[in-house]
Amino acid sequence: MFKKFLVTSVGVLASLALGGQVYAAKQVSVRIEDPKSPTSQTSFNINFVAQDLQGRTVTVKCFKQAPSEAGFTQFSTDQILPNGGNSGNCDVNGIFGAQGTYTFKVEATAGDGMGDNFDADTTSVVYDNSGPGDVRDYNKSKNACEYKIHLKTAEDSGATVKVELYRSETVPFNADSGTRIQTIPIGSNTDKDTTDTPPDCSKTYYYAVRAFDAAGNGSGLVGDTVTTLTVITPTPGQAQGAIPATGEGGSVLGQQAGEGAPAETGGETLGETSPSAEVVTLPKETDTRSGLARRLAIGGGILALGVFLYALWKKRQNPTV
Repeated sequence: MFKKFLVTSVGVLASLALGGQVYAAKQVSVRIEDPKSPTSQTSFNINFVAQDLQGRTVTVKCFKQAPSEAGFTQFSTDQILPNGGNSGNCDVNGIFGAQGTYTFKVEATAGDGMGDNFDADTTSVVYDNSGPGDVRDYNKSKNACEYKIHLKTAEDSGATVKVELYRSETVPFNADSGTRIQTIPIGSNTDKDTTDTPPDCSKTYYYAVRAFDAAGNGSGLVGDTVTTLTVITPTPGQAQGAIPATGEGGSVLGQQAGEGAPAETGGETLGETSPSAEVVTLPKETDTRSGLARRLAIGGGILALGVFLYALWKKRQNPTV
């Protein structure tokens, strides 16, 4: 992406060093740095380099063409570059609306702006803010110090290109670069098993996963609950453990929506319960054994009492015995 931009910059310096003695016909030239595409960003710069071999001031105009537009329209004021040209940028902000391909053009002129005194360069960006589907079939198991994570990506027509795995010792926690431990390239509708060996075997760790598309859009978070001995039953039509968004930059796993959402942005917050899942608590084995012992003790006591009463009745029936 930056190669064309760098080559043009070197060309500017070489032309100036040669005092304009070049073999190109054009006196004015401009080249654009190709931005990332596809993208979900709505604000970024399109960088350019413009030059004039005669050392005149260069006027630069920035244009855009949306998917629904038949032609180009200028979206910023003219930029005047002195001393034979320079680098600059077109500020792309508030332009994107519908998804699709947006074309950008930069025009550079000097002198009368005609013929060799004019040049233009174009580039295109695919705007996509739809996002992939939520990860499904998430589950976690532990063997000694190693955790095994199983997941399946959504059947979202190829939108999913990677999954990020997050880990924390405590909940709730932010699912961001600070807790991300794995980035897994993966496509749609694909099963995946991955393992993780945390630094301290004596601690309990909590995990979450999130899918991303090529434009950088993220799915909802899917992850653990804090309560042990639970079975997660997915709500029909929703991913297991999926969490609804609760404000800018975050969703909550472990708190009901709107309760305790962090003020900072840039991550998702994970915690104790999953609003889209039914949590069923299982009885502990120790409780089951204790209950059985109590029932056996009570039954044995009743049986012993019955035997004693029967013996007493027989004795009364046969007093000489």
